[in-house]
Amino acid sequence: MTSQIVNLPVTASIPINCDFWSEDDGWKGLCKSPSVAVRGSSFEDAKKNMAAELQAQIERILCEDPKRSARRIA
Repeated sequence: MTSQIVNLPVTASIPINCDFWSEDDGWKGLCKSPSVAVRGSSFEDAKKNMAAELQAQIERILCEDPKRSARRIA
């Protein structure tokens, strides 16, 4: 019996420290590395936006040229 390869995406969650603060028009969030800034109408909205932007940024880094990505992450 031969084995078959199964290819599927796996999402790995990693913690990244970010700062959030309230302002008159809602909440803002800032992550220093990777550099990401977001806004939201509430804390939960800003946190959700930060998670989405960080995911997109990490995906962009991983899709870059492998040699360049290794230097950027190091």
